[in-house]
Amino acid sequence: MHWWLQGGPFLEVSFLLELKEMKKESIQEVIFHLSKVDGIEIYDKNVDEIIDFFVRGYPYDEEDPQSNYIHSLRLRLYVSLTRKRKATLQIDKVSSNAIMVNFWFDGTEIDEPDWDRDEFEEFTNFHKILYSVYEFKIGGIAVEEDILELFGCDETYPNECYRYENISPDRFLRELSHFESIIWNEKYEKLTQIPNKHIRLEKEGIFIRFGSIHN
Repeated sequence: MHWWLQGGPFLEVSFLLELKEMKKESIQEVIFHLSKVDGIEIYDKNVDEIIDFFVRGYPYDEEDPQSNYIHSLRLRLYVSLTRKRKATLQIDKVSSNAIMVNFWFDGTEIDEPDWDRDEFEEFTNFHKILYSVYEFKIGGIAVEEDILELFGCDETYPNECYRYENISPDRFLRELSHFESIIWNEKYEKLTQIPNKHIRLEKEGIFIRFGSIHN
């Protein structure tokens, strides 16, 4: 992130999508949907080249012919929330049938005790808008933590423990979450007992507040 965002900590808004087929069009569609989110401006001009690099991938260990291939890309963005902010969009193939989409923001202000909580709600609204566009299975907001943490699988990706079907609400409903909030798509599993404050969204989404930031 040093070439766009510097320092840290970073506030991460991440979510999981199913990867049905590893082809250029699949990633192009994810990028194209950014245009449906008001206030996102892609700074990079060579987007097609960046997508091609993702599809080709590169070996984790060039000297090992059996090495896993890494498929990852980063795009520099401006995202207009309360104010215009720099952000980095990172997309990673985390298993044979899942990709993680992660928006990184400068999170240094969050450590300030007088930081405007109302401004943080803009990130929450941004997360809800992303759900309305992508209808992802699960997404979350956290500092220095992405949605893969909810798999309970401490492995380097890509790894089949991060398969799309392996994520379930059991972990974040059972354990104290490091996330500020999580959005779960009830199309995959209905939630009956939710111990935290929550609201229901359109398209079968449910927004659950954990409030780990400035609690």
